[in-house]
Amino acid sequence: MKKSLLALAVLGVFASAASAQSSVTLSGGVDLGVIYKGPTKDWTMGTSGSSASFFTLSGSEDLGGGMKAFFLMNHRFRPNTGEINVAGNVAGTSPQYFWRQSWVGLSGGFGDVRLGKMLMPLQDFNGGFEPWFGGDTVGATHTGGPVATVRATNAIYYRSPSMGGLQLHAGIGAAEGQIAAECGSCTPLNKERPMGLGLRYDAGPLSAAVAFDRNTADFDTVGLYGKYNFGAAILYGQYEKSEITTTIDDNRFSVGADVPFGAWTGKVGLLRIKRDLAAGSSASQTKLGLGLWYALSKRTSLYTDLGKPSGDNLSTGASLTSNEKKASFDLGIRHKF
Repeated sequence: MKKSLLALAVLGVFASAASAQSSVTLSGGVDLGVIYKGPTKDWTMGTSGSSASFFTLSGSEDLGGGMKAFFLMNHRFRPNTGEINVAGNVAGTSPQYFWRQSWVGLSGGFGDVRLGKMLMPLQDFNGGFEPWFGGDTVGATHTGGPVATVRATNAIYYRSPSMGGLQLHAGIGAAEGQIAAECGSCTPLNKERPMGLGLRYDAGPLSAAVAFDRNTADFDTVGLYGKYNFGAAILYGQYEKSEITTTIDDNRFSVGADVPFGAWTGKVGLLRIKRDLAAGSSASQTKLGLGLWYALSKRTSLYTDLGKPSGDNLSTGASLTSNEKKASFDLGIRHKF
């Protein structure tokens, strides 16, 4: 009897140790509100942005000797209809794919390596250097990398260890199997291996990054990013230069700030786009974004955002119509888990 109890105790110790060395986490958010779209002058209900309603499965296992295995699977959805929410998937149509990201990797003293479908360096950086309007609400003023690879399929991604706050990022994907919606509907599709390089520096209140991206259609994007937390406000800046086609270049610049006061956070951003069109012509567009967010708790917020564009149509160079210049706004609730 005593031997049996001792054996059970030993097994319990090993089981506890094993479970302590690995973990799986479910996280995500649900966002829903009403949106007034100025250009079409209509009201809709929906998630405020494609990145707002999602769930993520992630986990890691301690392999010993400083090594870990880890994975991530991310899915986005429309909570008002239950549909999959992906780039290029129009509401009511068949979805293109279920997992927005899905990768597995190893980490250690060398940094970490991931395999699967994932963000490339430029897009991994740029979302963190703008006032957080919830990703892509009507107020968003992020530069966005219009033809930069967003998520590459059949990809390998490497991150170096942090060296005094400086970290190298590098990614490359297979030439085949890429998805047009993940690089601005790039044409011709699957011509080249999508690849990206980036350097990021984080030290105290300062963050800065530079990145290069080549999409599968062989068009390049270069990005420069920075932010500084003054305590009373966080200031942001972004600049991107992209080859849209062999004859069209695109320059995007944005500045903005998050200003917290108690449970409230005010947001302001300004995006400026200048696009060189064919035959020496050009077009420019400016967007003002404003937002006011109220934290009911650490996980739940109420928000309202406004976006107001002006300038030219970036495809034709003609001035935006009076309807296209009308402001859009939203009012919603976001819960994170």
